[in-house]
Amino acid sequence: MNDNNNEDNLIENNEINNLAINTSGRPTKVVQFGHNEENEGEEQIKEIEDKDVKLSPYRFVIVILFFLLNFVNGMHWITFASCAAKFGKFYHLSNLGVDSLSIIFMFLYILTNFPCSWFIDKISMKWGLIISDVSIILGSIIKIFLNKGIAFAYIGQILTGLFQPAILNSPAKIAATWFNEKSRVIVTSICCLSNTIGIMFGFIIHTFNIDENTVNPKIFKRDFRTYIIVEAGITFIAGLLFIIFIREKPEHPPSLSKKSENRNQSFLEGIKKLKDDTNFIYLCISLSCIVGYVNMFATIFNSYMALYKISDMSASYISAISNIFGMLTAFIVAKIIDTYKIYKKAIIICNISALIFNFITMFLVECIKSKYLYIIAGIGYTLVIGSAIPIYTSGMDLVCEITYGIGESTSDGVIMLGNQLVGIIGIVISALLRSYVKKIKWLTNAFGTLLFLISLFFLAKCKEDLKRTKTDENKEQNIENEVKIKEKDN
Repeated sequence: MNDNNNEDNLIENNEINNLAINTSGRPTKVVQFGHNEENEGEEQIKEIEDKDVKLSPYRFVIVILFFLLNFVNGMHWITFASCAAKFGKFYHLSNLGVDSLSIIFMFLYILTNFPCSWFIDKISMKWGLIISDVSIILGSIIKIFLNKGIAFAYIGQILTGLFQPAILNSPAKIAATWFNEKSRVIVTSICCLSNTIGIMFGFIIHTFNIDENTVNPKIFKRDFRTYIIVEAGITFIAGLLFIIFIREKPEHPPSLSKKSENRNQSFLEGIKKLKDDTNFIYLCISLSCIVGYVNMFATIFNSYMALYKISDMSASYISAISNIFGMLTAFIVAKIIDTYKIYKKAIIICNISALIFNFITMFLVECIKSKYLYIIAGIGYTLVIGSAIPIYTSGMDLVCEITYGIGESTSDGVIMLGNQLVGIIGIVISALLRSYVKKIKWLTNAFGTLLFLISLFFLAKCKEDLKRTKTDENKEQNIENEVKIKEKDN
């Protein structure tokens, strides 16, 4: 009898001790000496975070592949603008005729933007990009035959630019699909800048095998065709690598905002929400002016510099240097935004800088008469483009922040549509000014200054509503809630 009582007392004391130690609300679990309940909670949070949200090592391969694809896209867009004056002379095309070979890309973008955005967001980003890749490869091959007829140049440009919205609308989607909130802006910038690097490469590569002083049409056409063959070779290698190694998405979402996004919203519902979003409209107008200016600048720059007796080669190197500086400033601005999440302040500072530098450059280029004018133009336009490119790269990520919940390709696609419209208008206006108002050369620069002013006005009106960042900032709280739910289930 006493033995039974002693045994009962011992069991009761053990249960009391266990309950005193184990405050987790799970009395069935015996807590060992030295166990820290706070550490247990942290381990559970980490376990859920590691299971549901995880960065894939393959993300770096994806960035390299997309970089190559967007690189060749930019290179093909600028193919004929890189030596516009000589090309127009020997192929018997007017200023607008040469510019139209680049305008084709912008015009096709308008036609295929929404179908490409729909396919990328709702069907498959991987296959949308592969289709665009194959089209570019075919177009690059067709352009090789341009000396048999200028029609081959136009057909080649149509094919290379036909599905380009799938590429141009994807940088922010690539970043959101494969990277977390700590690096999305800089990854978006890298993906956007790959197009800029392709443009820069297109401006430079022809200088190695085309003699700008040649007056023989046969020699120029032969050399230009060699340039086209090199371009096609680069395109084929990059395109083949992309097709072989591209993947749709990682096994796990890289961030909580990507995990919890609404995938059931239709494409048309997303477009309707964008139409009703005042902040998006303001940002759309602002970015359209800036990127439209950059598109116009890249297309007409060599022809415009020819009015000031600056050669194609000098103009090409100015374009290349300005783009290099633009890439550096874009990386710096992206890093600042990724760290401090100050999208609007950073973009406004860049906008004001671009406006001031453009106005000063317009004045200096027009008023200074010197054989070193190309140096002045080079410094001026390097500062202008160096200020404008970060607005484009960081602005595309800001669009995804304020429209979180709508597909990245859809929202960025609408922005890019505005860019192309402004770019086309700017190129046409510039071509008309160069043809009919040659004595007032500064009017083209004045149009650029107007675009920077309009951009600054609407950017100031836009509210910085970082919906996606707010979702990620609440990550710990959301994960803790999941832990509680899991405990109740157990």
